[in-house]
Amino acid sequence: MASPFTVLVFLVFWDTGLAGLNPLSSELYRRCYKNGTCRLECFGSEMLVAYCMYQLECCLKGNPDP
Repeated sequence: MASPFTVLVFLVFWDTGLAGLNPLSSELYRRCYKNGTCRLECFGSEMLVAYCMYQLECCLKGNPDP
């Protein structure tokens, strides 16, 4: 029987291998409003400008005009 760690590692790599079939994976890091990037959460040096699908945030680097 496989250890839980082995199963977890397998699932993580399996998810990246099937990224095209997972709707959340295909939405991550996609370009959005004003050339921003969809992420789970904006970094401190970025500004939230819109929302993507699945409650992801559309982030722009720097301090863009409103």
